[in-house]
Amino acid sequence: KGSSIELSAGGSKKGLADVASGAVQIGNSDIFAPEDLKGQLVDHRVAVVGFAAMANKGPHNEHVAALSLSDLAKIFAGTIKDWKEVGGQAQPIVVINRAPGSGTRTVFGNAVLGGDKFMESKTEDNSGALVDKLKQTKGAISYLALSFKDDALATLALKGDAGVVEPSPENIASGAYPIWAYEHMYTKGEATGASKEFIDYVLSDEFQNGPLTKVKGFISVKAMKVTKDKD
Repeated sequence: KGSSIELSAGGSKKGLADVASGAVQIGNSDIFAPEDLKGQLVDHRVAVVGFAAMANKGPHNEHVAALSLSDLAKIFAGTIKDWKEVGGQAQPIVVINRAPGSGTRTVFGNAVLGGDKFMESKTEDNSGALVDKLKQTKGAISYLALSFKDDALATLALKGDAGVVEPSPENIASGAYPIWAYEHMYTKGEATGASKEFIDYVLSDEFQNGPLTKVKGFISVKAMKVTKDKD
């Protein structure tokens, strides 16, 4: 009560840079802070979000429900160029990447490609615009947080030796589905004042078991059965 919150976008790296510089009190990020900032910043892991490959939906991929990590890597590296190479109908694959600096790009790239090894392509600066671009571009594919899952797009599961793994909250929480990240709230030093009160509320059972469960695509940190210390 008596506090106000101003929110601005810009990507995970901007969140980290702004909190490190003192421009903001809390810097939100999909990714861990880099080594050169870890001594300055305190990490508050407040939620988990999964990521998945999502594609323009059409006859070219209507029978492609899942892809292996190997196939995804080849698509985003530019080695696989047509949907017919992964069980679909002939249609060139159009890769659309998030711009460098995006936490989504970092998380997906590390999990699928072992780093930022994406092919050169058109990019989008934010996920909302990317959803629209995928809907408009025949044969297109990209990657998004599950909070941006859209019924008008094909959301692809992962195909592995043990079968197909859907990007569901249960599979993410158990570790069966590997493409996920913490949602971090970083502060410069220990949180104090209104920032501490806000973060404490977000981490409370009241929020984690209440409002957070109603936010599309996000999972409570308290539900996770696995952990990670790097992206």
